Amino acid sequence: MQLDLHTHSTYSMDAHDSITDMCRRAVELDLQAIAFTDHVEWLPDGDRLMPDFPRYFEELAQARAYFASDGLQVLSGVEFGNPHEHRAEVEEMLSAYDFDVIIGSVHWLGDRNIHLSSAFDGRDQYDVYAGYFEEMAVLAREPGLDMVAHFDRIFQAGVPRFGLPDIRRVEGPVRRALEAMVDNACLLELNTRFLARESGWNDTIRTVLDWYRDAGGAFVSINSDAHRVSEVARHGAIGQNLVLESGLEPSGVPRLAFAEE
Repeated sequence: MQLDLHTHSTYSMDAHDSITDMCRRAVELDLQAIAFTDHVEWLPDGDRLMPDFPRYFEELAQARAYFASDGLQVLSGVEFGNPHEHRAEVEEMLSAYDFDVIIGSVHWLGDRNIHLSSAFDGRDQYDVYAGYFEEMAVLAREPGLDMVAHFDRIFQAGVPRFGLPDIRRVEGPVRRALEAMVDNACLLELNTRFLARESGWNDTIRTVLDWYRDAGGAFVSINSDAHRVSEVARHGAIGQNLVLESGLEPSGVPRLAFAEE
């Protein structure tokens, strides 16, 4: 794993380590590049959580200068939660700041946080799964996104409660989300956070990667979603093997010069 383009520093509300400490770990792992895609999140109560971007870019510039001699590219980034629901504010931020990596994620289904098992309360699990991918298909058509993150994230809340899902029961919504990514030239991310966590889980990942290839996808961005130094580039080899076994290629962000060798 040479690139990790989805990580979080202490400029995210749920992360633990500084940009400098994360970069130091990236150098130890001999990475070519690391991107800090800190959260911009809109909450159901109307509040918005976002980094102090002036300080973020100042610290990022310092890290770029400090780690340049180690051959590490330190990239700016942002992860928007449900950006399709906040288009005007997203466009304003993209006009104000020059991000290297722009990620879109589905974090909310209405007022329900998809990271929590309570997202399933009172609903059939497959209805929730289908709704997640239907939302993702809308998000994936938004302009300006480089990738859609953690396509499997909804299952991480569902698996402890219901066991491994039968992905074919939501094949239609999943395929439509993948087709939207390909149509909009938006990369699919294989998030390595939960790879090999559950016995048989990677078979579900393989099925989705096969469907992505069927949709015309060729490249997958493999990222850790690290929120602390110990998580940088985690399970990277597993992720690369899954992608290559599916006839796909690992990729950075095509619009960046270093992305394809």
